[in-house]
Amino acid sequence: MNYLFAQMNDILLMEGGNLSANFWVALISSVKFIFAVPASYIFGNSFIHTILITSLGGISGIVFFHYLSRYVIFSDRIGFRMYFSVFRNISGFKATPSPASLTRRHFSRRNRLIVWFFRRYGLAGIIILTPVLLSIPLGTILTYRYSSGRAGSLVMLCVSVVVWSIVLSATGLFF
Repeated sequence: MNYLFAQMNDILLMEGGNLSANFWVALISSVKFIFAVPASYIFGNSFIHTILITSLGGISGIVFFHYLSRYVIFSDRIGFRMYFSVFRNISGFKATPSPASLTRRHFSRRNRLIVWFFRRYGLAGIIILTPVLLSIPLGTILTYRYSSGRAGSLVMLCVSVVVWSIVLSATGLFF
């Protein structure tokens, strides 16, 4: 295992002379993965280097947005409630729902599309299409929401990113 990390380190250090370019490619791949491979080739990275940078950036984006959705967006933790109760006490802000929102639930076009996609393709479809069609933040949040935080879904998302990184990098060699 250490040999594998040593090889990856050698590739990144030998070929990756431009640290800021690698950072930007990793940042792009953590948010919108499909644009990262062309950006990596524009910066002059090789095939293996492109796979490593886009995979590491995509996996870091998945882990970041997984924990962000876990602790902030869908949180009912004590710290989250305590923060907003302190904010409410300091500012005097009181959030009361409008009577219209209490009577009827509104489904937007986006919500209907997400429900249709999930019913048609399921969790596997979201995991497979997250790096390419969906953005990594949206796909990670949907996966966390509909898989109830199972650890296997996070691993499958990471595998999907690595596979798509190889496929897109190989496709990028021909163009």
